[in-house]
Amino acid sequence: MSTRRPTHPGRKNAQLPPARAAALSALNKVLRKGQEVQAALDGELADAAARNETNTLATASSAPVESSVHALPPPTPTAPGGSALRHARISRQDAALATELVYGYLRLEIRISWLLRRFLKSPEKLPPEALLALGVAAHEIVHLDRIPDYAAVDWAVTYIRQRFGDGLGKLANAVLRNVARLGGATREAELYRTERPDPAAFLSVYHAAPRWLVGLWCDAYGPDRAEALLAASAQAPCPAVRVNAAREGWQALRDRLAADHGGTLCGHAGVAFPVGGFPAEVAALEREGLLSRQGAASQEVLDALRPETWEGPVWDACCGRGGKALGLLERGVDVRLCSDPNAGRLRGLRTDAARLGLAVPAVARASAMQPPFAADACRTILIDAPCSGLGTLSRRPDIKLRRSPADLDALAALQARILDAAASALPSGGRIAYITCTLNPQENEAQVERLLAARGATGGPLFTVEAQHVTPADAPAREFFFGVLLRKA
Repeated sequence: MSTRRPTHPGRKNAQLPPARAAALSALNKVLRKGQEVQAALDGELADAAARNETNTLATASSAPVESSVHALPPPTPTAPGGSALRHARISRQDAALATELVYGYLRLEIRISWLLRRFLKSPEKLPPEALLALGVAAHEIVHLDRIPDYAAVDWAVTYIRQRFGDGLGKLANAVLRNVARLGGATREAELYRTERPDPAAFLSVYHAAPRWLVGLWCDAYGPDRAEALLAASAQAPCPAVRVNAAREGWQALRDRLAADHGGTLCGHAGVAFPVGGFPAEVAALEREGLLSRQGAASQEVLDALRPETWEGPVWDACCGRGGKALGLLERGVDVRLCSDPNAGRLRGLRTDAARLGLAVPAVARASAMQPPFAADACRTILIDAPCSGLGTLSRRPDIKLRRSPADLDALAALQARILDAAASALPSGGRIAYITCTLNPQENEAQVERLLAARGATGGPLFTVEAQHVTPADAPAREFFFGVLLRKA
């Protein structure tokens, strides 16, 4: 009798460990369907929670029960930002591993693909699902110390063999074992520098960034700063919170969180924690309205623009879910109006304002290019501009796999129209606070220079700079923002 393992080519229900199943499905949605990374991951973890609940009900007891699967509530809908991770009923370990696999793979996909191509003659001929499984397993081998190499090889080879047959299973086994044999060299720059001696090619592969982005940053900031930015963008960011400064005792809470969890103070009321996740108590404090999750660099750029000096009323022209507007309201800034073209984001703003115990400002579903108020009605206009997001690659690594130079041109044109509309709506002496989360002179410095070149009725400059901020390349937050405060003559 033959002892050969049976094959199941084309079998779509090949078994995977829960974390790998969620990660591969989320990555497929990001890479092949263009879904935003956190939304894809939230959806997979919510689905996994629902499947887990169904399986528990099916196997818990054979006795008749009144409850049924159909009586279960649907998975909790989540907004971008990761709340599904806090509600999913799959194990915390599986949720954490799925998150690391998705984000870690996307941050380093270019490096991982280069390593795989060393041992694959024609990777483009492989089924996309098989190639993705190889990539995720290679990421585990190269970058995750706590997972033994054999475990990464085992799940990937088993899955590929079950799904695509023995031939691809053997290929997967050989490729992954070859990657493992490289050992620690896969993390060292020398391997990539030796085989890609061209400086731009080396930076692209080692720091896992597209060549056009490497060229953009080297030209704009010089090779040394560009490499520092690339290195930071390929690592996980520091999690951070903004303590609700409208609540009594907020400073004591901020200081205690920093002291208890090895955090550092940031912005006006923020705490940045070491890489590795939020402290367990953050979820309860967030539900109580005592804090919100907000990146350290985002808080610092706003604080650097001296909002305590802004005259009201303030219009947040691109408010999104209201992270910056709510932070301003917490510290007593007179934010009267928030607008955004996305109704879902505006609903999120209202929900968060209620959670924080803040009066909800007037909210309008409107374009920033069409101010929803009478001319001269607002003294300060906050423009948290739609941008390429190149400063947030550590948190949103899918951006670098989707963006193109053409996107940057289109976004710069949009930003110029928004700034022009704000300049026209602003009275004499009013201010524009312009913020982006990108590293691109076309979207940052060039926009400011264009406004500074404009002339007023007297022939003098129409705007002057009152404050400016750029996140330093060595900032521990590993996110990068640009901001400028302009005053109209």
